[in-house]
Order: sequence, then C-alpha cells, then structure tokens
Amino acid sequence: MSGIALHADNQTIVKERIYLDKSDVEVMHNEITIIDDAFTRPWTVDKRYRRIRKVIWYEDNCNENNHHVIIGKENYFMSGDGYLMPARKGQSPPDLRYFKQPPK
Repeated sequence: MSGIALHADNQTIVKERIYLDKSDVEVMHNEITIIDDAFTRPWTVDKRYRRIRKVIWYEDNCNENNHHVIIGKENYFMSGDGYLMPARKGQSPPDLRYFKQPPK
C-alpha cells in the first residue's frame, strides 16, 4: 500500500501480530514487520483500529476475476482449467444434474 519496493530476490519475510491494547480494550493493534534485503533494517508499522459498538458489519465483494460460484447455499471455486472445486475441506461436490454434460 505504501509503494515501498521490495528486493527482487523474493526472500521477503512479513510478520504480523494482532492484539488488543492492554490499557484500552476498544483498540486493536495490527503490528506488521517486513524484513527484506532492500531495507537496511526491518520496517515496522503499527496500525490501530478502534472498536465501534452497535454497528452491523457486512462484506460484499464484487471483485473482477472473482472465481467463486454460489450454487444453492454452497460456495465453490472455479479452478484455472474451468472446473468447480470445493471451497472448504469436506465439502460435497455440486449436484451435476443442473449442468449440461458434454457428449462422450
């Protein structure tokens, strides 16, 4: 997000620590440290988030190239070769009766 260029050797290490503030439980810290050969020393940032009570949060992502497919109440993932895959461990496959089957 900051636009800092990382080294091309692909050896970057990112450490993240999320915790509540001991003196104010309404504040959450997200401490991020980046260790990279492009830097002279590790770079750390502490992002702070204040809790807002009585707020209803929801997530609605409509990103481009979103490869998730909802069938009924189940979420599946479209693989790179165009096949539906389970999105979570132990998930049953979709009912294929609703899909046009290729001729054999």
